[in-house]
Amino acid sequence: MLGSGLMWLPQPPLSWWPLAWLAPIPWLLLVQNRKLTGQWPYGRIGLAGWLFWMLAIHWIRLPHPMNYLAWPVLAAVMGAYLPLFVALARVGVHQLGWPLWLIAPITWTGVEWLRAHLLSGFYMGSLAHTQIVWLPIIQVADLLGEYGVTFLIVLVAACLTQACPAWGRSNEPPAARQRLLVLLPAGIAASLALVYGHLRLDQLSQTTVSAKTHVALIQGNTPADWKGDIQRQKRIMSQYVQLSHEALAQTESEAEIGLSNSNGTTGHHLSARPVDLIVWPETMFRQPLLSTTPDFTPPPGQIHNSQLSSGPSALATLVQQLDTPILVGIDRHVALDGKTRAEKAKAETGDPGIKFESYNSAVMVQRQGKIVGTYDKMHRVMFGEYIPLADWFPVLYQLTPLTGGIQSGRQPAGLELEGVTYAPNICYETVLPHVIRQQVVRLSQLKKKPDVMVNLTNDAWFWGSSELDMHLACGILRSVEMRIPLVIAANGGLSAHIDSRGEVRQVSRRMEAETLMADVDIQDHWSLYLATGDWFAIGCVLCCTVLAIVAKWGTGDR
Repeated sequence: MLGSGLMWLPQPPLSWWPLAWLAPIPWLLLVQNRKLTGQWPYGRIGLAGWLFWMLAIHWIRLPHPMNYLAWPVLAAVMGAYLPLFVALARVGVHQLGWPLWLIAPITWTGVEWLRAHLLSGFYMGSLAHTQIVWLPIIQVADLLGEYGVTFLIVLVAACLTQACPAWGRSNEPPAARQRLLVLLPAGIAASLALVYGHLRLDQLSQTTVSAKTHVALIQGNTPADWKGDIQRQKRIMSQYVQLSHEALAQTESEAEIGLSNSNGTTGHHLSARPVDLIVWPETMFRQPLLSTTPDFTPPPGQIHNSQLSSGPSALATLVQQLDTPILVGIDRHVALDGKTRAEKAKAETGDPGIKFESYNSAVMVQRQGKIVGTYDKMHRVMFGEYIPLADWFPVLYQLTPLTGGIQSGRQPAGLELEGVTYAPNICYETVLPHVIRQQVVRLSQLKKKPDVMVNLTNDAWFWGSSELDMHLACGILRSVEMRIPLVIAANGGLSAHIDSRGEVRQVSRRMEAETLMADVDIQDHWSLYLATGDWFAIGCVLCCTVLAIVAKWGTGDR
């Protein structure tokens, strides 16, 4: 269980990040030892992995009492990757004779890639996330993704494991010269990463800023709730409207101070710009947006024009009040066309009523009140936004607090406003490297490469817990990988402004209502990871596949 604790200490809330470089050592000792002792060794390793994840994602239980059941289940699924790593790495070391310092980071990285993809993917709590405060180290993420940072940490830990004679256990202790030699891969890899990181940071800091955008990130502290209460919806809207006005008033005040200073009066000069965009978090605009497919003809009396116009009208009214463009999280519902409706009605209930598709969306509205475009969340959260197989067995929704699942969006959105292109993403989409990369690649192909990424999220579900820090860490790595700044508007926190180097320029307090005024630099940076994707991690997965084949058909101790 020492390994579980050592893996947890570098994670939030303690965030003792230097320990991450030692955290894999207990598991590497199991790989290195000739024999695994005791009964059911892999079961005990899986139990240790389960314990780590129970500590790391304890916040899973907070949104709803039913989540107390999901908490140990998810921890068990995540914990199963640890014995998989140990088993595959042992094949490489003991059957193929590969050195620990090479096989350990390859297998760890390959298993991490699987964790980010299987069962819709869950990639919080990685070793790379613990290093977000060490900017030079995380710069390699623009080459290899965050997988490269994890690879480096495990490589260093593996070299230390091989080099220390006290950790040799059943193996013969290496000679002093051998111990020094085995440290060479760690020294070379870490030195190259640091040199690259410092050079890249210097290069990025000297790149010309082509433009700026001034974004007001509005963070309310509305407690998340499954219940639908009309009065509560009104209070949410009222709070966010008030905070938006306060943000504009703050900017006007700073502009007056700046003007006064420019006329030679005393005082500290403040750089004040008019607000280019106001951003509200996920689902905080409580008037839903209703639309129909182009060829939809509603049955008489079923949908009135007033219902279709109420959402756009409410958005236009808000923009008129603020005299500023907005990007807000909103519930969007689309009435299906007659053919699809008839087919679904016949197949399901025989009821000819209208069927809707629902989306977790973001909508941008320009200063004149016209909708610029919408984005529908593409990567849904399992059991939070949909339940597997519930399309075939709707009764499953009656067993959970969900009233019905949302649909996946079909494509990313590059929303252009006054010459700046914003790419919204929602909630946990920033948790998965490949999701954000695929969106940016697709937008680049459409000649809409984003200048700024915008994450809209409602993290009030987690009551200020370490989930907020873990989610923020994911956003930091996405900024480095894409070399695109990211701003986050989060109900309940943590709202933030992260530049393309991964530096957190501003971050809000948790569980407090406030506004964050972000002056975002727009620069054009190149990223190998954006251009080529997960080739490095997939290569590690292929190596793991070879190891699995050897384990199945080979001979020797495992």
